[in-house]
Amino acid sequence: MIRITLIQSNMEFSALENTAMISSPDPYHCPSLLETLTRIDQLFVHKEQSLDEACEEECCGIKSNNRYTVKNDNGDKIFTILEDNDCCNRTCCAGARSFIMSVFNNSNQEIIRLVRPFVCNCCGNELEVQSPPGVTIGYVRQNCHFFLPKLTVENERGEPAFKIAGPCVACACCTDETFELVSLDEAATDNPFGKIFKPFINSGPNAGVDFVVKFLSNLEVKMKATLLGACILIDCLYYEKTSKPLCVLL
Repeated sequence: MIRITLIQSNMEFSALENTAMISSPDPYHCPSLLETLTRIDQLFVHKEQSLDEACEEECCGIKSNNRYTVKNDNGDKIFTILEDNDCCNRTCCAGARSFIMSVFNNSNQEIIRLVRPFVCNCCGNELEVQSPPGVTIGYVRQNCHFFLPKLTVENERGEPAFKIAGPCVACACCTDETFELVSLDEAATDNPFGKIFKPFINSGPNAGVDFVVKFLSNLEVKMKATLLGACILIDCLYYEKTSKPLCVLL
């Protein structure tokens, strides 16, 4: 009986490992700064831009710092994400720029920091997720692919946890654009255990949302925070406009 139990336990562990469903042994025991994420299984990410900022970007090619509001199912704000960057970097490098973004809770406390280094090629983009600031809890790395967005989500030790497989963004029209969370061998593509998607139409308390991040409720909170970072990186890589060079306007 003991032998059978051990074999069964090993098989269950292997299955868990193959699907990369990193669940916390106690989903309600987590770093204090990330407690908000314990019982949440989806995040609604709204990108904020004032009319003046939109006009400056469209007419003058001057890009403002990114701002996001993150809400729960009921439309209640739980996080604010603010970029801290200089005008030259934002305007000249656009979606390829390096940045630091701070995630604040409703008490205006920085609980997560997103750090992206500058890269000069189209395939080496990465994002480091820290919580508290200065302590790494995960990474998101872009994988080279000719047509489709591919990323790998890693834990704090840089060990791959699962992948994100996206659609052909340029070909999407009048439909949700879905980036699925899949196993490392992508065998679970037909049965993803989460997704990051840009809805074509959305109603209810989060009408007009730019991105929705869905994951298992018992996923480790560090991975939930890292997936929020992945959403921001996806926005920068695949959805930000390339700013017009200022010299063209002169």
